[in-house]
Amino acid sequence: MAVTQNKAVFPQTPKTAGVSWDTGTESTELDPTTVSPTTLLTAGADGSLVTSVVVTAEETVTAEKHVLWCRPGGSGDWFIVTTGVLAAYTQAATDAQGAVTLIDKTAPDGAIRLAANDVLGVTHHVDKQSVVFAEYMDY
Repeated sequence: MAVTQNKAVFPQTPKTAGVSWDTGTESTELDPTTVSPTTLLTAGADGSLVTSVVVTAEETVTAEKHVLWCRPGGSGDWFIVTTGVLAAYTQAATDAQGAVTLIDKTAPDGAIRLAANDVLGVTHHVDKQSVVFAEYMDY
C-alpha cells in the first residue's frame, strides 16, 4: 500500500461477509486442490483486517470441523489459517445454537491481516447445515 497524504494507513470501511451451506455440500478433504474452499471474502486493493469469523450450526449436528484458508493474491495455492471444531449440538427451541469462533473479535491481537486481493475461504467437513459470518475492514 502506497501511503499518500490522501490515503489513510489504518482500516476504514467496516464490512461483513457470510456463507451458508445446505446438507450435501461438505468438503471432506483437507487438500484444497481436490475440494476448493468456499470464498468467504476477498481483501480490498490495499488489503484488509479480519477481526471476526464465527461458525454457527443451523440444525442438529455431530462434531463438525471447519478450516479457514487463505489464497494469497487471489490465485495459486490455498494455505490453512486456522481450524475449529463445532461441538455436537441438538437443535431445540429452548437451546442456544452451537457456535465456534475461528477469529475472536474480543481478542484484537487475534485479528488477521490480508494483503491486497487475498481470498479468505472456508471448508466444512460434515454433511450438515451451518453458517460462517465474518467482520472485516478494508484499508
